[in-house]
Amino acid sequence: MFSAVGGAHLFILLAGWLVALAVIGLVVYFVVRLAVLHALKAHTRWVDGGKP
Repeated sequence: MFSAVGGAHLFILLAGWLVALAVIGLVVYFVVRLAVLHALKAHTRWVDGGKP
């Protein structure tokens, strides 16, 4: 299966996949983090709006 792919080529391919997965993971992390922060701020405004 990998006979046509040499050692260096396989390493470059795997490194590319790892970099891509790391970038996607960081993007998902920051999107979720911003969504949670927004939800907490909105909830705080909603709770504070009902105070006398």
